[in-house]
Amino acid sequence: MPTTIANLRAPLHKRVPAALQRRAAMLRHRGATVACPVCGHAFDRFKDDWNRPNAICWRCGAHERQRALWLYLERHPELLAGAGELLHFAPEWCLERRLRAVPGLRYRTADLDPRLGELQLDITEIALPDGSVDAVLCSHVLEHIEDDRAAIAELARVLRPGGWLLVMVPLDVDRAATWEDPSIVAPAERQRAFWQYDHVRLYAPDIAERLRAPGLQVERVRWTRALGPALAARHRLLDADDVFHCVRPAAAAPG
Repeated sequence: MPTTIANLRAPLHKRVPAALQRRAAMLRHRGATVACPVCGHAFDRFKDDWNRPNAICWRCGAHERQRALWLYLERHPELLAGAGELLHFAPEWCLERRLRAVPGLRYRTADLDPRLGELQLDITEIALPDGSVDAVLCSHVLEHIEDDRAAIAELARVLRPGGWLLVMVPLDVDRAATWEDPSIVAPAERQRAFWQYDHVRLYAPDIAERLRAPGLQVERVRWTRALGPALAARHRLLDADDVFHCVRPAAAAPG
């Protein structure tokens, strides 16, 4: 069982068996074929997810997207070094534990579910002042939000001028335009259409235009390709795990 925030908050009598099962799985899969950059452990393979093999770290529960995102932050140290305050929506435990250890970083987590974040925030109506945070992480959240344009506008609003936002979503790189159909509501139909029962759309690379709409500067980073095939295989990264690196333009200097 991968480590998650929900698991950590489970009763002790449930956490102990899960921890023992995880330890046993780590021992069974000792090896050096794959490595997780988030926790630093190596294995013969990763754990299968429900819809794909060799996906989840046995030690920390990191999926491909979380491994890719941590590698992005590691290889761009200026991002965390320059961020006084980082707001992380729908935090993943594997990343949270690393980010809380960054010296000088004021790290806060947020989720609509008060059990899953320090701040209970609706991403479509964020109860924070304008320009109040230096950086935001928003990975695999927007595909769950019916009004994603409102969410993107709010993320841009709470960023200070010069602040950054990293967005990742499930991405169909071969699709010309993002597909959404509000009439698709049944879980099985949503899974067929949008890849998961609780998704409300399937993004194409044109999500960049939605991110630019509130005035953000957006770069689509083909991160797995930038790392190269050797690292992609070593860390089991997905080709479609692009990072959308957004920046709120700095305020113009007074004339």
